[in-house]
Amino acid sequence: MKATISDYELYLYFSYLPKFSEASLQWLNCDFENDFGKGVDKEAWWVSEGVKAFKETMKAEIASTNVNATHILPLSGGLDSRAILGGLLENLPKSQIVAATYGIPGTWDLEIAQTITREFGIRHEVFNLQDEKWEIDQLLASATRLKNPVSVHQSHVRQKINNHFGSDCVYWSGLMGDSLAGSDLPKTPSQDKTEAVRRHINLYPTHHYKDQIFQEKIITKAVSECSWDRIKQTKYTLDQQLDFGVRQRLLTQQIVLFNGFIFKTPFLSSLWTNFISNVPCQWFQDKHLYKRVIRESFQELWKLPSGSTFGRPISASKFEIFLGRVIAKLKPYIVPKDPYRSHPRTNYINWTESLRHKGNLQSSVRETLESLKHRAIFRNAELDTWWLDHLNRKKDYTVLLMNLSSLELLLQAGKF
Repeated sequence: MKATISDYELYLYFSYLPKFSEASLQWLNCDFENDFGKGVDKEAWWVSEGVKAFKETMKAEIASTNVNATHILPLSGGLDSRAILGGLLENLPKSQIVAATYGIPGTWDLEIAQTITREFGIRHEVFNLQDEKWEIDQLLASATRLKNPVSVHQSHVRQKINNHFGSDCVYWSGLMGDSLAGSDLPKTPSQDKTEAVRRHINLYPTHHYKDQIFQEKIITKAVSECSWDRIKQTKYTLDQQLDFGVRQRLLTQQIVLFNGFIFKTPFLSSLWTNFISNVPCQWFQDKHLYKRVIRESFQELWKLPSGSTFGRPISASKFEIFLGRVIAKLKPYIVPKDPYRSHPRTNYINWTESLRHKGNLQSSVRETLESLKHRAIFRNAELDTWWLDHLNRKKDYTVLLMNLSSLELLLQAGKF
């Protein structure tokens, strides 16, 4: 099967441009030959070593910064940012720590972050995305700062924090914390390259875009072009190799890190990656060991609610977590403060409903789609159909429409 696919099609399908021929794990800063803890199967030992590895990492990362620097931490309701906060509190005066959170009222990211900062007396800056203008010139400026094609709108939100505080601060990122700890790890690893690629392309595809024939073309392309010899490492499954070597490197990293600022990424320090890459696989499911390590490191922080446990403390029982899940589903309908009825787990904003309601986001996306029509890359009738079907709730074309809007901004910024 001839695998001829344009970069535009790949971008719209994946929400980034997967350069399979450039797949690499070197950016993880891991010594793949080290055999730390080989043969040790005592969970308590691994927890103890993990606590030591993370605390030493944070101490070393902070020591490498200006002693008087202000440290900016994007704080959410998740585990990674809270772990970093614990390390900052242990090594710095509170006056040098600033938490920053973006989102909408009623979501865990915002509410839990506010609870944490109040509890520990930390300055907290909130960026309410309900007030966001989504102006084209600002989105274009955000697109210009990107190294590779990714979602302009998501990176734009991330860049708001850096634009607000400037380039003299130290910025912290939980990049790869969850992923290296076992997030999205399949219970049964793929046995060959084709199976791994098939799983990979169906993990986060753009809904209702292209068909099975197109997917088969991608599989053929990826299997033949991927630098398997470069990313082949016994420490990771084929599924992890693709995720870390392609998607995380060319998507997530590009959205959260950009030029002109000092970024600290403790989960990518060699001390941590050499530890976490050797953890026995039985403790990776549901990030079991990672949760224990961080909980033991900063116990006071884990008494507070977490988004990963549905608004309950990390130590909550299964019943409490189940109850939190039920309440989260009902909350948008019981307390309708948000006109879009966003789930408490909503990240950024409810993109789907924001596109369907008249407002700043809908206007800017529509404007970029009209500009895209003039390029004659796609059939204009097709673009109109996607737009109208989404507005009329015939289908959910959220990701596709946002990708098309980003594509036009990226083209204007010279990123394609």
